[in-house]
Amino acid sequence: MENRNYNLWIGLGVGSVIGALAYRFSRTSKAKKLKEKACDAFHKIVGQAENVLDEAKEKAADAGEAVADKVANKASDFAGKADDFKSKMHAVASEARK
Repeated sequence: MENRNYNLWIGLGVGSVIGALAYRFSRTSKAKKLKEKACDAFHKIVGQAENVLDEAKEKAADAGEAVADKVANKASDFAGKADDFKSKMHAVASEARK
């Protein structure tokens, strides 16, 4: 049991020293510049991601319009063929009645 407590206190001590050193080095001017560069890079990446997302939305909308136009054209062609078939069937029915 004493060995576990001993390891715990050693771990806490080492962690405290590392934390203090990390805090000390994070307050230097080089660390501040590095932090600023990282923030700038992050903002740049976010801006580029927004641009890519906007372009993807536009391309998806354009593709949707193209598909809708093709479907409308096919439906129109089919409606024309159905009208032709209906006319032929009326002609056949008229002939059959005579």
